[in-house]
Amino acid sequence: MKNRVVQLLFVFTIAAIMLIFLNKTIIPLSTLIGLLWPITLIGIAFVIFIENRSPQSTLAWFLVLIILPGIGVFMYLLFGRSHWRRRKHLHRSEERRVLFREILAGKSFDLENSLSLNERSTYLTQVIQKFGGGPVANETTTKLLTNGDETFTEILRAIENATHHIHIQYYIYRSDEIGTEIRDALIRKAKSGVIVRFLYDGLGSNKLKKNFLQPMKEVGIEVIEFDSILSPWLLETVNYRNHRKIVIVDGTIGFTGGLNVGDEYLGRSKKFPIWRDSHLKIEGKALFKLQAIFLEDYLYATSRLNTESWNQYMDRAYFPAQGIQQAEGAVQIVASGPSSDDTSIRNALLKIMGSAKKSIWIATPYFIPDQETLTLLRLSALSGVDVRILYPGKGDSIISDQASQSYFTPLLKAGVSIYSYKDGFMHAKIVLVDDEVASIGTANMDIRSFELNYEIIAVLYESKTVLDIKNDFEQDFKDSIGITWAAFQKRSIQKRMLESLMRLISPLL
Repeated sequence: MKNRVVQLLFVFTIAAIMLIFLNKTIIPLSTLIGLLWPITLIGIAFVIFIENRSPQSTLAWFLVLIILPGIGVFMYLLFGRSHWRRRKHLHRSEERRVLFREILAGKSFDLENSLSLNERSTYLTQVIQKFGGGPVANETTTKLLTNGDETFTEILRAIENATHHIHIQYYIYRSDEIGTEIRDALIRKAKSGVIVRFLYDGLGSNKLKKNFLQPMKEVGIEVIEFDSILSPWLLETVNYRNHRKIVIVDGTIGFTGGLNVGDEYLGRSKKFPIWRDSHLKIEGKALFKLQAIFLEDYLYATSRLNTESWNQYMDRAYFPAQGIQQAEGAVQIVASGPSSDDTSIRNALLKIMGSAKKSIWIATPYFIPDQETLTLLRLSALSGVDVRILYPGKGDSIISDQASQSYFTPLLKAGVSIYSYKDGFMHAKIVLVDDEVASIGTANMDIRSFELNYEIIAVLYESKTVLDIKNDFEQDFKDSIGITWAAFQKRSIQKRMLESLMRLISPLL
């Protein structure tokens, strides 16, 4: 979220400097405004009549263009042309679909096994696959990792035991104590002959310096930046960030979830001395899809997305056909992003939550739902389903925090229970339905994760890990304060106005 605010502040600053310069040196202010209004009107027409956006997004951009003539058009060019700018990302997806079918649907990597799931779970796996999710995989074990200590301990252990390859991908990777510890572990394995590929997002990890990355490159680690912010193609990529967190070791152990790499995720931040987060360890056949997603991002970032490049990764070294025979339940990996035909993760979560008969429990650090998600949660609560939202008591961004709280009123009125996590920052991204189906991954419950970012979730069906997630939820509720309708109504008029303003621009966040 901080990076989104930085983007907006950057645009405002540059635009303001340009206006001041033009006003003082070349063009009088009245003339400048006269020039900017026609541009703004064209921009408004483009948003409303050509792009056919959602009503919320259209209104948000309409206000930006009206209030900030000229500047609003510049902001729109950077962050708004989603349908048009997706062409580059959609182009890469056409070829990847064919290649993914070769990997995931080929006989040598067959995931179609008989599953002993109940009727509801079986139906969900089939529908979610139609929505763009991966094949459901049994013979897969999962382990819930709670908070940074447990997560990084498991990741470092897996790295130390690697024998063939390590694939690591993060949105935020910091050059602090834990970042250096993991980097040095990767360097040791590379020196021993293990293949290491290190992929990081160009915006989220923009503070990584050459002197931190160079030691990895010197030992043969392939260090790749996903869509650099210094690229000449910045206008085409700045609004589409790779928010995924993936670690895969030898194709047999994988990790994904809410944690990036940084000391704050271990509670070493002054602002957030307690950082509550959740991650997932995966072993078994579900790693086929996780591996394919990493390789897709890696080959895109290296501009090698072609059949010849894929051929070298089609062997058992990257997709070992070993399942965990005693595993219970099943796992389904779902990924989505600007190159997806549809909002696969959002659609999967809607279907999962819509199947609820008893309960829907959600943990998210950012809650900016689209209208369909908001309506589903309200109607579920009104019909008697136990709907709960676990939310940070203290946010890391005033814009997102106030925008999120603007949605609380209709939910509380419908009977949704909202819990404010009082012990620190709640950063986990989890949905639990009926104590039977759960999702955990990188996607927040917000429009950006649903439509603009590259994200990934793991959907768990009838596994022991689902009960572990329930236990964590119950403890988190104990460590939280329930927000009541009566108390929430007492907030000041200034706060309500701020919430309303942030809500208007929330589709842009």
